[in-house]
Amino acid sequence: MFAPVVIDDDADLGIGSIIMPGVTVGRGAQIAAGAVVSRDVAAYSVVAGVPAKLLRERPT
Repeated sequence: MFAPVVIDDDADLGIGSIIMPGVTVGRGAQIAAGAVVSRDVAAYSVVAGVPAKLLRERPT
């Protein structure tokens, strides 16, 4: 059984991004196109890469 994926309000997911089971994407987060997200993403963060890494924090 897979754990649920939670995507909070105002999160942006790029085309082709992959969110692994059990991951939570915080409010206002931005996931780059083609990113593979295997860990939780904090609110208002920008992540990219394979595996996805934090690029910066956005102002709230």
